[in-house]
Amino acid sequence: MGNPTLRQITMLELIPRAPQKTYAKELKDKLSNRGYEIDERTIQRDLVALERTLPLRCDDRDKPYGWSWAEKGIGIQAPAMDPIEALTLSLAEQYLEPLMPTANYKRVRIFFDRANAVLKESSPKLINRWRDRVRVLPEMIRFKKPKLIEGIEDQLYRAAFEGLQIKALYRKRGETQSALRHIHPLGLVMKGSINYLICMMDEDAEHPRYMPIHRFEQVTILDEKVKEPKNFNLDEFVHTNNLSFEFSKDLYTFKALFDYTAAAHLVETPLNSTQAVKRQTDGRLLVTARMTDTLQFEQWLKSFGSDVEVLAPKKLRNKFKQLAKELSNQYK
Repeated sequence: MGNPTLRQITMLELIPRAPQKTYAKELKDKLSNRGYEIDERTIQRDLVALERTLPLRCDDRDKPYGWSWAEKGIGIQAPAMDPIEALTLSLAEQYLEPLMPTANYKRVRIFFDRANAVLKESSPKLINRWRDRVRVLPEMIRFKKPKLIEGIEDQLYRAAFEGLQIKALYRKRGETQSALRHIHPLGLVMKGSINYLICMMDEDAEHPRYMPIHRFEQVTILDEKVKEPKNFNLDEFVHTNNLSFEFSKDLYTFKALFDYTAAAHLVETPLNSTQAVKRQTDGRLLVTARMTDTLQFEQWLKSFGSDVEVLAPKKLRNKFKQLAKELSNQYK
């Protein structure tokens, strides 16, 4: 493949946005993998030439020099973003900004800014009109995001993406001191305002676990590949654990009577695919479903107050009977 224009376009696609950076040797290896055999010196000449017209930045404080796109540079975009694509990204921005960790959001904000610029160019009034007419509201309480140590999140994401083991200082909930852990990252799960690393530990090679990433205080990526447990499936792990402070791994058949007004939304937005709903003669809804035994589900049920009567399982019904007694005594 000797076309220099295509080679340079490919090279530009391989350059990260600041503060990340790459080097001529890395670009040479990656270009070689794509069929472009080129020496480092030619790559360096191309980079210097392209820097004159594109928002590329050279970090020449140490050798080898590092290259990156300017943090706010628009980079290359082909084909150009049309107004419908820009409108879609503008909506995505409103939805994602409150949900994403700050560090993640900053990394992709350049794309949202570009979308808003396209809308302004298409019609100066369109972006303001859009903002005035679209709102994204949380279904439940939206908690503030936990504080993250700078750089930790990027390291964990890289380790999970590349399948590399890590050594990390991790602080358990409620403890003031962190401990050194040897960890095998298996995946990442984003839930509400908290991101979790799904992983194995050296001291327990059979049972995957989840660890909130804001409790990591230091991360070192190792060269060794992750030792993944046999037949591990991330979807199954998330479903079984539900990341919701499980009481057990058992599923049970849930049955309850709900006030129609309070729970009518369950007809259109079911708990899961096993749910069944039947309207009763007194107007209430009888809801049945197979559910995971978690604290999260119980807390959701409690939010209905007297608008729900739990019928089954018996253990859960007894919990609510005891809660009713305690509340009655508390609010005399």
